[in-house]
Amino acid sequence: MTKFKTRRKSERQFAWEYLRRNRLCSIEELLVLSAMNEESLRGFFGQLERAGYVKQRHEMRSKRSPRVFASRVYTLVKNTGILCPVWVEKQKRLFDRNERAMRAKDPYMELPVTVNAEGRICPVDPLKYDMGRIRQILKNQTELITREELMERSGLSKNAFDAAYRAIQEEAGNVEEVQKTAV
Repeated sequence: MTKFKTRRKSERQFAWEYLRRNRLCSIEELLVLSAMNEESLRGFFGQLERAGYVKQRHEMRSKRSPRVFASRVYTLVKNTGILCPVWVEKQKRLFDRNERAMRAKDPYMELPVTVNAEGRICPVDPLKYDMGRIRQILKNQTELITREELMERSGLSKNAFDAAYRAIQEEAGNVEEVQKTAV
């Protein structure tokens, strides 16, 4: 006879399952049913809302709960599966374990914008932005650094880092070719 270890459910997983079951979820109910405190629940639902999983329906003001957040009601918009999305702090994104995909970047970490000659605001190309991050780290670095350390310090995903690093190397190769032909 084999015994299976039961893993304790995380508080986020409990809240996610409750949301999937009920589709319409009052924060006040979750505060009573789960062991999560209000601050943790606010952070979790903020992440879910920015990633498009839930949407705030309305606020129910009650005599029992004068607090604003506790009176909110959310509805589930995107049900991807039984496992709750996980916050990846290093990349500031939600990872959906059901679809095995990254969802949304933290809106507080937006890409910068540039103003072109006509005065219109244009978003910066993400590849050029990533290249700039890598160049800035290399510029401020006094001693030699390995490629893995550079990737870790940049905070980029492996694919984004590889694309930006390759583009920097290609630019450096083009500059050397131009210098050789000029001589």
